[in-house]
Amino acid sequence: MNKMGGNGRARVPMKKRLTPLPEPELRAILRAADDIIAQGGRTTLAKILKGSKEQKLLELGLDQNPSYGYFKDLTLEQIMDKVDQMIRTDFLETEMRGKYPLIVFTSRGWVIERERRAGEFLQEWDRWLENNVTPLSMEYLKERNRGVIFLFLYKILCSRDKKYIPFLALWERIDFKKVQAEIRHVIQALQQSDDMDDAGWERLLAERAQSLIIRVQDPILMACQSCESPFILDETNPEYYTSDGLRFPDKCSNCMEGLHYHR
Repeated sequence: MNKMGGNGRARVPMKKRLTPLPEPELRAILRAADDIIAQGGRTTLAKILKGSKEQKLLELGLDQNPSYGYFKDLTLEQIMDKVDQMIRTDFLETEMRGKYPLIVFTSRGWVIERERRAGEFLQEWDRWLENNVTPLSMEYLKERNRGVIFLFLYKILCSRDKKYIPFLALWERIDFKKVQAEIRHVIQALQQSDDMDDAGWERLLAERAQSLIIRVQDPILMACQSCESPFILDETNPEYYTSDGLRFPDKCSNCMEGLHYHR
């Protein structure tokens, strides 16, 4: 299921005066929103972040969200202001579903949350491997969002670490054909990695990125911090995916080329 907004509108580039929230806060709000996308509104999101003991939240298990209580020392009004800033800076938006406006990801918000989810899967595998835990089944990965799953595979590939092969083999047995094919590609690449030089490995990563990093539904417009012109972020560019998470460029290609030229 695609959990982003699907209205097909072109996004308005973020104005320089509209500064996004600090990255830890931004990621915490996106994580809190993830459990209520297209199901809850601004107030519910703020209550999760506040750590509300409201019965409805507890019944829905929203107190298990990793961002539950992240802003426990703020008032609900202050938290709502932060949620609204996420909307103004184009990380979240509201859509009418029936009578109520519900929170959904924008393309910009989704690529950040997609990267975080993929990173969480990798961290979970690392913990299992460190503790010699073998999962009984990989069914929990089946029918997940395809963009998240493929990005997870890309992260495994980027590690160039054969330790993941046994888990990949278990996973391959139970998933759908398209996912199985990509899993096989990753297994084969890891098995052959010792015989490849760094240049060959980088070419392989670039090639697999074309299949494993899926373009989001709507274009992501950015505002260049040098010339202030809007430019479209190519979120399939593997250079933007670092060990610390997704990195957004702050300059358009023309300004970047000019910067390199003057150097």
